[in-house]
Amino acid sequence: MKTKYLNQTLYRIFAPLVAGLFVYMLILLVFDRLSEIINNFQPDELVFLILVNYILFETYRIWIYSIEKSKHFIKTPWIKTGFMFLGSFVITITEVSACVWLYFNYYIGMSSIGSYLISFLIVFILVGILFHLFYISITFLDKQNTLLLRKEEVNRKNIKYELEVFRNKINPDFLYNSLEGIISLIRKDHIDQAEKHIDYLALFYRRILGNRYSEIISLEDEIKKIEHYSEIQNYLYSGNLSIDWQLATDAKEIMIVPNTVLQAINLIEQTQLVNSNTKLNISVEDDKEYICFKFKSSARLKREIKPKVLLDSINHSISFYSNFKASCSEKDNISVVKIPKVELES
Repeated sequence: MKTKYLNQTLYRIFAPLVAGLFVYMLILLVFDRLSEIINNFQPDELVFLILVNYILFETYRIWIYSIEKSKHFIKTPWIKTGFMFLGSFVITITEVSACVWLYFNYYIGMSSIGSYLISFLIVFILVGILFHLFYISITFLDKQNTLLLRKEEVNRKNIKYELEVFRNKINPDFLYNSLEGIISLIRKDHIDQAEKHIDYLALFYRRILGNRYSEIISLEDEIKKIEHYSEIQNYLYSGNLSIDWQLATDAKEIMIVPNTVLQAINLIEQTQLVNSNTKLNISVEDDKEYICFKFKSSARLKREIKPKVLLDSINHSISFYSNFKASCSEKDNISVVKIPKVELES
């Protein structure tokens, strides 16, 4: 709980003033009839009660601050609240008794204050309860507002995540290149090849859209998507993009986040040389926790997108489902990109 408002100067000045006036009205109602309140009004008594409220409120503030700073009640908030009220009750009785005794003995000159003291204690205990209830209500509202802000932040991140997923699903560069390839085939009067190209493109995006509401899918579904993707890309690469699936586990049993394998292959394409004159052979294997893409390193001199940016995008997609992260490493001129599997809870 926060105690910022207790430390605000305006609150520390005006709260005891209002409370003092409230207490004085209650005291007058206890000892006098309503019609006699104006006649019995004494400014010095009002000043005394306001002074007592200043002392109490400052002591309450220090007591609450010390309770909130303590780490003994983190797991037991109800005990903390009870301990807070108990301490405030003791503070009220001690300080009010001392102030009333000093006021009646040294200012008024009365030694018998039993009935007066009981009335003062009852009124100030009520004030103390109201002070702490006000504090608890404010901190409760503060906690609720904090939860709402956190919820809004989570919603904002989810929207950002959905936009990134959508962007990964509908890659504009890939779509434009595919359409240009279809136009090129039509201009060359290769109608049959153009029709196949259109079929592959339609099947690819049909699978993309078919997974748009799926949180996880089997690797088998992703492989079918990759096959359509490689057929489309190989028109540009003259068949030089080769993906060899050497899985030790049945692809139906391997679960992944949709499009992460596609993103991994896209990462390899954008960082390695592959065109109509250069081959790129990707061997796909799996172990207990990862799907591994191995290939002979042939890095491009100029990269439009840095590998770290692509890896961060993949890791953001899988961070909701796995504690493992995608990685990229190179050893003995062999590069390896790893994508985590998703483990389903039984």
